[in-house]
Amino acid sequence: MSTFSMFEIGKSALIASKRTMDVTSHNIANAATPGYSRQDAFLEPLIQRQSQMISGVGVRVADIRRTRDIFVDAVLRNESGREAAFLVQQEVLDHVQTAVAEPQGNSIRETIDSFWSAWQDLSSDADSPGARAQLMERGRSLVDMFNHLGGQLDSVTEDIDIHIESLVVRVNDLAERVAGLNVEIARALARQEPAADLMDRRDLLLDELTELTGGTVSFSGEGNNVRFSIGGFPIVDRDKTYKIEVSTSPTGTEFKWLSSPEGAPQTMSSIGGRLGGLKTAKEQLVVDFKHQLERLFGDIVRSVNSVHIQGDAGIPFFVQDSGALAYLGFTQVNPAIVADQSLIAATRNPDEPGDMALEIADILADGCDDPDNPGETILPFIETWIAMMGTLGAKAQKVETGVTTQGLLVKELRNRRDSISGVSVDEEVAQLIRQQHAFSAASRVITVADEVIDTIINRMGHAGR
Repeated sequence: MSTFSMFEIGKSALIASKRTMDVTSHNIANAATPGYSRQDAFLEPLIQRQSQMISGVGVRVADIRRTRDIFVDAVLRNESGREAAFLVQQEVLDHVQTAVAEPQGNSIRETIDSFWSAWQDLSSDADSPGARAQLMERGRSLVDMFNHLGGQLDSVTEDIDIHIESLVVRVNDLAERVAGLNVEIARALARQEPAADLMDRRDLLLDELTELTGGTVSFSGEGNNVRFSIGGFPIVDRDKTYKIEVSTSPTGTEFKWLSSPEGAPQTMSSIGGRLGGLKTAKEQLVVDFKHQLERLFGDIVRSVNSVHIQGDAGIPFFVQDSGALAYLGFTQVNPAIVADQSLIAATRNPDEPGDMALEIADILADGCDDPDNPGETILPFIETWIAMMGTLGAKAQKVETGVTTQGLLVKELRNRRDSISGVSVDEEVAQLIRQQHAFSAASRVITVADEVIDTIINRMGHAGR
């Protein structure tokens, strides 16, 4: 080995030490950067074969790799998507519970009870103009209360639809960015350039995509290329992207996958994450509760009308808009009764004043046979409302349990990922000091080599002069 090889060995050590210090400094600088993974410089010896002998000629940085556990990432993304679904359901339930909250003196239960009391009062004094006027007003209050609550539920549904549409736009944008990063990473690796920071950026986007959709991530080409799928439908496949779209209606939400701008959309039956949570919250919480509310109000209207229409005037107490298929938002107290309360039917048998009013009061208190469906029974209305609130509370408790459980699981998984990929400033500083010592030692090697060469050239061969 040449004497000058000491210079090359020292030089390679200086370069390698400087490179590792750069990596460590980069770690320290990004200790608080979201999504950043700790990077490590992997060194390997430089060797050469001379005269049947292999000798070392220095060191080089073979690769700069980020510390990442794909399995932990996959599990964390899966559980984060579930947590996001529960969290958004909790948000929607909070809105619904606020809308149906029962403040003192202003609740569905008390409104039904007041309506019942007005019929009771009329049954006691069937000819009282005051009792008739009070009944009419309480009937209008009942209609207003149900219509107001139905309107609030419709408002929650509209807000959910707007949120879903904005998230779908976000998903399509994220997919484009992931595909772009796939291309950048492939180019960087082909040029043997560091790609760890690009991969971190891609993983951060994949985390958000999974949280929004509950999709799955798969890797190919030693992790260089990513495929992201939702329920078996690819959204990102290397450098290609496929869009999703959504169609909403007052009762449901449907997601569709587009294979191309001209292709026929295919229905996506399985979608999770925040989008799936919003779909579930809309269809199984808000819309379902409104259906129950619609049924309750419809039962009240039909039950009261079935008796009231038998009166002398032969008119219903409540009327619906022409052609309306629903009760909420399309029902009002009969305008004829509003104009003339004497049209309210209170007595069928002259010998029993107020018997019709009492019959209606009994129906409101105890329920009755369904006038439109023989053989079926309508339960007491207040009991039905209490049961509806109990069911809503049970759903809220289930969601709350899911939020708590998933929160603990996700927190544990994030701590585990941070312990693997996170940057410890103390450890990096200690590593930096070790690398500094290695750099100083490499400098000393070059200094010694210089002294050796100086001795050989300038101090040897002086004997006898």
